[in-house]
Amino acid sequence: MSAAPKQAAKEILAGEPRAAARSWLGWTALVMFVLFGIDTVLVTNGFWLPIDIKIATFIQSVNWGPLVYPHELINVTAGYWQVLAGLVAIVALFIVDRRAGWLMLIGSISSLLDNIIKLLVSRARPTVDLVHILTPASGFSYPSGHAVFFTWLSFMLAASLAPRIKPVYRPLLWLGAIVVIVLTCIARVWAGDHWPSDVVGGVLLGAGWSAFVLWLPERWLPSPSLRWFSGRMRRRDPS
Repeated sequence: MSAAPKQAAKEILAGEPRAAARSWLGWTALVMFVLFGIDTVLVTNGFWLPIDIKIATFIQSVNWGPLVYPHELINVTAGYWQVLAGLVAIVALFIVDRRAGWLMLIGSISSLLDNIIKLLVSRARPTVDLVHILTPASGFSYPSGHAVFFTWLSFMLAASLAPRIKPVYRPLLWLGAIVVIVLTCIARVWAGDHWPSDVVGGVLLGAGWSAFVLWLPERWLPSPSLRWFSGRMRRRDPS
């Protein structure tokens, strides 16, 4: 981690990580995964539950005003709608830029990891005797699939689009990504679908995987051109 932090931040902000940024991204991914592992152990041991109840009760007692509308929008983006949103983002970026499309596609693997971990941990969702349930949800609770999804989607969109916009607007792009992630975490606890430790685990998993994807060397990101495809099609043609 000897690279200058300012240079690393500049590269990440630009969506074009090089040596300076990758030396930090690798460690960031590792730290995120370690923290996620610690959070998972504490969740399975029941350590967080008393704290979860207090935080969830507080969040549900706050008058969020107009923020209720984005909360509701985030909460309905689940299941097939969430899959559709991810596919649209991936395909759209593949059309715009193959590198961006690959980044998004690899980033989406974190949602697959989320579903596997959910089955392994099998944590029950909050119940009506502990918190107010606004939008009942099925399945297991840890980690929050919404938190994982919107974290990788927001970060990877920002990283993929940053090289294509003017530098002066890039901070706003990343700020928008952070705002979406924060709103998602609040929305899931506000709706009574997740405990705070669920959304923390989701953010750690999604952010850690996003950092890992951005750390990957460029040569590991295939970006075949149409000529590449046509060349292989000709090779397979027996005539």
